[in-house]
Amino acid sequence: MAAATVAEDYRSCAGWTIGADAQATPPCPDRPNCVAGTIAMGDGRPPGLAELARAALAEPRSRIELHSERVLIASFRSRLFKFVDEAVFVRRRDGSIEYRCAACSGYYDFGVNARRMGRILARLENHRAGLAR
Repeated sequence: MAAATVAEDYRSCAGWTIGADAQATPPCPDRPNCVAGTIAMGDGRPPGLAELARAALAEPRSRIELHSERVLIASFRSRLFKFVDEAVFVRRRDGSIEYRCAACSGYYDFGVNARRMGRILARLENHRAGLAR
């Protein structure tokens, strides 16, 4: 796990740039290696970005690339071939959190990003459930 860093803008290895004050995630390309959605927690409250950072950093070979008041970007490197995937989380004005997780290169990822986001969201739910006890 890597320590969180703070930056004003982030240039993705996929070519797009996002600012620390972004209002939305970049759109998914027309490839199956990208998943996107909105985080809805069982208790109705969206998670904080610090909470999301902890859940993302629990993934192997993860690193926080940008962490601001509105935007969190994490990168994940595959063990064998060192491919990089990126997850972008943006807090919308209504407080909800939009996410996008995609491979930086290639076309198909065998469902890796969808499973990763499933684990991150499950960690958030489990953390919330533990706090409610």
